[in-house]
Amino acid sequence: MHKLNAINLLIILLTTQCLHRIESRSWGVPNICLQPPPRSEGICTIEIEGFYFDPQKNNCEKYTVGGCRLTGGQSFGSQQDCLATCVHGTRRLQDIRHD
Repeated sequence: MHKLNAINLLIILLTTQCLHRIESRSWGVPNICLQPPPRSEGICTIEIEGFYFDPQKNNCEKYTVGGCRLTGGQSFGSQQDCLATCVHGTRRLQDIRHD
């Protein structure tokens, strides 16, 4: 009886992980693309612009932060670089469904 419960638990855990990957559309997306956009540090009047990948929209979005330097997160210098890394280099969810 305990063996059956362990197998059921394993099936539930694996199914949950699979559904999470499908919902977040993270199939084949590099880890950098799943990081949040960067934050700024310091008090400066400089505006820093760049692009980050939004996995919910499966698209690259522009960000602008004010500060002296960026910390953490993903940042691409151009929308083309972001798209090439995070969108065009991946298999989108709709493509996977048609396999």
